[in-house]
Amino acid sequence: MTSPSSCANLLRSLCRSNTALLHQKVGLLDALTARHGPAATEMFTKPCSIVGATIGQHFRHSMDHMELAVLVASARCNEAMSVPSSDYKQAEPAEIHYDLRVRGGTLEKDMEESRKRMVSVVDVLDEISNAVASSDTNANVTEELASHIIHSPVHAQFYLTADEGEESKLPSTVGRELGFVAHHAIHHMAMVKVIALQSAGLDEEELPDGFGRAPSTIKYDRS
Repeated sequence: MTSPSSCANLLRSLCRSNTALLHQKVGLLDALTARHGPAATEMFTKPCSIVGATIGQHFRHSMDHMELAVLVASARCNEAMSVPSSDYKQAEPAEIHYDLRVRGGTLEKDMEESRKRMVSVVDVLDEISNAVASSDTNANVTEELASHIIHSPVHAQFYLTADEGEESKLPSTVGRELGFVAHHAIHHMAMVKVIALQSAGLDEEELPDGFGRAPSTIKYDRS
């Protein structure tokens, strides 16, 4: 378990990581628009034969995951902010169903709707970060709030095989899931990078800096 002295920093890092990825996604949409103008939506929805999917599909899929985890974190934050820290209670595990999602809808075909969704999740992450920052005048309160959020229990549910009739329920925490959805997003952004370069007519220098590259890879390249 995370030591109390690191909870606030960890929560800030989790919010900062997810926010940075969302800004990169918006940057990719901007790059498509700058290059293609009105035809940008065609590039957003154009299948790539190498990857077998579109930019819109990968963005929608990764946003489905991130949005779920962020909204649970926000709910736990709002609950904690409404009572004194002495009254914090461990909530019942939140249920996150990652595989129950809508495919083929507006969010993977409409660039503006996709952008609005990303900006909305950035706003929620900012609210969480600001809540922690507002308690900085009292270090104990800051740590208690952050600890309450990141250690709140979660049941993360997936289909582990296509033959299963029901999802598998895995015990987790809000902090762990915020880390997972960031890692998951980078994987899909790596696929988006291939699509952008091979099918959507963008050049490497037009992509947001570090797009689709894991922090560990960037650190390795710097060493």
